Amino acid sequence: MQKKIIPITLAAALLISSFLSLVSISHLQGNARIINYTGVVRGATQRLVKQELNNTPNDGLMEQIDAIIEELLTGEGENGLARLNDPGYLKLAAQMKEDWQQIRQQIYQVRGGNAPDELFAASERFFELADQVVSAAEKYTEGRVLMAQKSLSLLTGAFILLAVALSVHTSRQSARQKALAQAEEANKRRSEYLSRMSEALRAPMNDISELMYVADPETYELLFINDAGRETFGVDVLAGQKCYRVLQNADAPCSFCTNHFLKDGETYTWEYTNPVTGRHYLLKDRLIEWDGRPARMEIAFDNTKSECEKLQLKFTLDAEKMITECVRTLYQENELKSAVSQMLERLGSFLSAGRAYIISIQEDSLCEAIQWVSGGTQADAARRHNVPLSTIRRWLPSFDQRGCIVIEDVETLKDSDPVEYEFLHSQSIHSLVAAPMEMDGTLTGYLGVDNPSPDHMSNIAPLLQTLCYFLMLAWRHAQSQKQLSQLSYYDKLTSFYNRNRYIEDTKDLSTAEVSVGIVYLDVNGLKDINDQHGHAYGDEVLAECARRMKHAFPGANFYRIGGDEFVIICPGLEKELFESRTLDLKAQFRADPICRAAIGSRWSEKIDDLNQIIAEADARMYEDKKIFYRTHPASNRYRHHSDELLYLADPGVLQEEIRQNRFVVYLQPKISCPDRRAVGAEALIRYQPRPDALVLPGNFLPLLEETGAVSQIDFFVFQFVCSRLKHWMEQGKAVFPVSVNFSRCSLAQPLFVEQLTEICDSSGISPELLEIEITESLREVEELDIRALIIKIRGAGFSVAIDDFGTEYANLALLSSVEFDVLKLDKSMVSDVAHNPRTRAIVGSIAEICGKLGIRMVAEGIETEEQMAALNACGVRLAQGFLFGKPVCAGQFEKTYLQQ
Repeated sequence: MQKKIIPITLAAALLISSFLSLVSISHLQGNARIINYTGVVRGATQRLVKQELNNTPNDGLMEQIDAIIEELLTGEGENGLARLNDPGYLKLAAQMKEDWQQIRQQIYQVRGGNAPDELFAASERFFELADQVVSAAEKYTEGRVLMAQKSLSLLTGAFILLAVALSVHTSRQSARQKALAQAEEANKRRSEYLSRMSEALRAPMNDISELMYVADPETYELLFINDAGRETFGVDVLAGQKCYRVLQNADAPCSFCTNHFLKDGETYTWEYTNPVTGRHYLLKDRLIEWDGRPARMEIAFDNTKSECEKLQLKFTLDAEKMITECVRTLYQENELKSAVSQMLERLGSFLSAGRAYIISIQEDSLCEAIQWVSGGTQADAARRHNVPLSTIRRWLPSFDQRGCIVIEDVETLKDSDPVEYEFLHSQSIHSLVAAPMEMDGTLTGYLGVDNPSPDHMSNIAPLLQTLCYFLMLAWRHAQSQKQLSQLSYYDKLTSFYNRNRYIEDTKDLSTAEVSVGIVYLDVNGLKDINDQHGHAYGDEVLAECARRMKHAFPGANFYRIGGDEFVIICPGLEKELFESRTLDLKAQFRADPICRAAIGSRWSEKIDDLNQIIAEADARMYEDKKIFYRTHPASNRYRHHSDELLYLADPGVLQEEIRQNRFVVYLQPKISCPDRRAVGAEALIRYQPRPDALVLPGNFLPLLEETGAVSQIDFFVFQFVCSRLKHWMEQGKAVFPVSVNFSRCSLAQPLFVEQLTEICDSSGISPELLEIEITESLREVEELDIRALIIKIRGAGFSVAIDDFGTEYANLALLSSVEFDVLKLDKSMVSDVAHNPRTRAIVGSIAEICGKLGIRMVAEGIETEEQMAALNACGVRLAQGFLFGKPVCAGQFEKTYLQQ
């Protein structure tokens, strides 16, 4: 066909050219006739005019001329003339028609007798116009001839190009057909080769024992399966079979199909347990070409045995890990019941069991002690209560031999042991494993799991036996811990909590948001009682004291923190009730001449610093204790709970502790009430025997006062304050007066003031920056002239502050008998000022008197804004207390209050 295209094309080109040539010739002939007849009109008109001038009319000629002109314009007439579609020609032809009409009129006029001159002139114009019409027709015809020549030339060229293109195309097509024929021949030979290879491969594929198949990755059509695969999957006819239907018994392509993982030249390896054979295979997949089409080949290696061994090893390792976690829980959890619950949950979840539980044996009955149920639902806990032990009589011989009970199918018991079957079947138990639990050779119960996963039924018994062993160890450990707890947290003599529990409870209570009342009690003269009547009698006295405390404060927490020291903590108790019970307790001891006790108490609306509240109760107890020893001078040395700090009574040891910086000076700010700006500070001492312990002064100062060693502490604090003031001044900080407390022992020294002056001079500090705090109760000390001492202190340039004003020792006469600079209102009055109008009236009067006498009054122990507002209304302008700031170390005080 392609060979005939060129001749056909050339023949078509010749026919088209001939047709166009004929059309062009026809048009040229028509144009030539138009030119000819235009000339005929001119000649006929010229002859007609001559005839008319010779008086020879010729109307027939006139009609012929009319017909020819009309046919030239319209193309319609008997002469077969075509209309020349040229605007220029048609315009001239129309003009020629008009001029002809004029000539006709002139002819008629000449026939009527007019002169022929007009006819002659009109004919001349007509002849010129006729010549123009002929020229226009000729010009138009020449243009058409030229156009026909160009068209024929272009057409001839186009056909020539088309012939060349067809020749080239035919040549290329011939080459392509030749190449395709060669490729087809090569494919045929390759297909024959692959067919021979396929046949050659099928033989060894059928000989191997591993399963092997080939499938189309697009259509999943099974193309080949070896003999081992045919036998395993029962394949007889391969045509039209889908791999997922034959190999997986599935109705659709497998969701785990690896086709999208496969790449040319690479093997994809994976593992899978086939649901049809129930075997585990190592699978190797690869893309290949099979019978000239892309295909997926898979070889399956049966490694069920090694997989079982691997799963068994994994189960063993996971079981060991689970046991380790259970043992850790049993020994780390404080509550054994909670630990056992967690153990049962781990055990049941690990074995995929429906339930894990512990059954205890009590008086020949089975009682369910604790259980875990799958899904978190709680079954009826009483369903195994009071079940006769005889129900599981078949198990007891195995339990006696420390063996386990394994029931893989409860239905096997239906006929052999209907009682046991009913017991288990009624609880929806299909299978179970149980291990005995014994204590000292006696069966106490068993650990069991219901409906565990059947895959590991044979491995569960050793696991349960191991857990039973550790469970019984944990139970023994819990019993031991319980006994140790009794010994660690309780005092046997009084049944009170001991010091260990006291430390833990005070730590927990320190963050509670409740009010608290503290009673600190110390048995007076216990050493004398033990010495005179024996320790057994002394124990009776202590027990009696405990009984009285329980009677006075029902529901409180009682602690014996020392040999003769007790603390009562009453959280959440109202102030009035607390104070009433405290008075009742004091009255009980005052009425007994033998069983006497010193009692100090402190109630606080909130717990900002529990240790400070206890220390204040302790300090008040100490004051009560001092009264007892003043009235019983023959009694042996007062023993405070600071007996554990007795080593500080040695002046050498005390000096070494000071040198080792184990005594730390704390500072508490004094605040200006109007603007709450720090305007002063009070120095307070703390003892820090080790980094994690801080001892309040109430725990060691009484001991040091008894031994007279307290002066070392007094002057150490004073010297520290002087050096710190000097340091602040050198740094350019704005400093203010700091008050220092001195004990009776220090104040009674003959050169007391001289020592103060010497320390100030050596430190380069003006005495004006120091306040010496003196307790008003010192007026009762006979060997000390308090008035003369104050005069001497003020004479040396120091300020004097009277401390604890408002306590039972305070005396308003002091305001008139001695000149001093600062009056410190005791906390006992401050705590009551917000709610007691009488107290506010007294505080207001004292503030007014101090203002008139030029004495600065400081209110101590302010804890609430309500107290602050009441004191401000009373005219108090200086304040100190936890509301503004707790005592802090000097470094922290400097950062907080001396930044200006």
